Amino acid sequence: MKRSIVLPVFVAALVSAAMIAPRGMSVVDARTQDSERVIALLKELSDAHGPPGFEGPVRAILTREFKAAGLEISTDGLGSVIGVLPGPQGSPRIMLAAHMDEVGAMVRYLTADGMAKIQMLGGWMDSSLIDQRWVILTRKGPVTAVSGNRSLHISSGEPRARSTPPDEIFLDVGARSRADAEALGIRAGDPIAPVSEFAQLANGRYVGKAMDDRVGCVMLIEALRRIKAQNIKLPATIYFVGTAQEELGVRGAHTAVERVKPELGLSLESGAAADHPGGRPDAAQERLGAGPVLFIADSQMLVNTRLWDFFHQVASDVGIPVQTEVTLGGAEDAVEIQRYGGGTPSMNLAVATRYLHGHNSVIDSKDLEQSIALLVAALAKLDRAAVTHISRFQ
Repeated sequence: MKRSIVLPVFVAALVSAAMIAPRGMSVVDARTQDSERVIALLKELSDAHGPPGFEGPVRAILTREFKAAGLEISTDGLGSVIGVLPGPQGSPRIMLAAHMDEVGAMVRYLTADGMAKIQMLGGWMDSSLIDQRWVILTRKGPVTAVSGNRSLHISSGEPRARSTPPDEIFLDVGARSRADAEALGIRAGDPIAPVSEFAQLANGRYVGKAMDDRVGCVMLIEALRRIKAQNIKLPATIYFVGTAQEELGVRGAHTAVERVKPELGLSLESGAAADHPGGRPDAAQERLGAGPVLFIADSQMLVNTRLWDFFHQVASDVGIPVQTEVTLGGAEDAVEIQRYGGGTPSMNLAVATRYLHGHNSVIDSKDLEQSIALLVAALAKLDRAAVTHISRFQ
């Protein structure tokens, strides 16, 4: 057996940058340019609005990038977008899934005084809903709204202490009446998204909405870009899939998998980091800055252990640290990939993320960069023999 060669990740990054640095540009300049491009893409995706079932702006970004890379593109009946990068004849079919939607809401009805009552789309903590800015995406254009809250001065006792449940939430758009709100274009069924502008924090960390799962979308796009830029000849046919309605029960993955018919799949995701005051490491083990996350289990799946071992080995070979996650909550697109056909090896590859499913989530840019590098390194090794080995239980 050949011994694995451990290549430190910063050396691997230098080699990668050297391979794609334009003539006359230093490796450091190329790496800086790569980093700036990735962060610009993350900002664009984070700031884009895409509640479940209304992923159009995010789908447009993925479609643009898939076209730029020369992929053949199609969509399914729920709006998931699929780009195909062909491999050698007879090569395995590998599905990379990143969901385009974010937790959001929709207008349920308008009150007589012009307030919008809403229905949540996806899982929210009650404490995340009150006194926040939102945007209602109407046919006439976006309408800014705020989720109203009682003033402290006129509240006492129990109302001060309790969280406000979703059925009591209302959005104030400044309207004086139902007719006034309707004149703005607001109607039942209009999608609603959080308003929270992407920003840089200290130490290479970033905050913004919809990191779940725009970090996965960045991984999808940037891995494709590097494969094309470095002219990597992959031993498999890769399907780059932006899925719809993941937050409503992985619906898009259910339909997209029928189009792709994968032999192996990866869900590119955000993971729940608990490295903050009040966090519970027994519930979520991820930490910002500790490397890509390999899920072992969530509420609906157990990972294929050979696939998990394969990623651990690749990470060791290229010198990328990884962390693992065992959780009783959540379910990602890998669930539907795993259930396809007679059973398909699948796993979640994630970027540790604090404060999921709210207006502001935080990630470490180093985790994102290492996740992209690990994904590209793994795809380069997933040939027919590797996929067959991972898939067999005898």
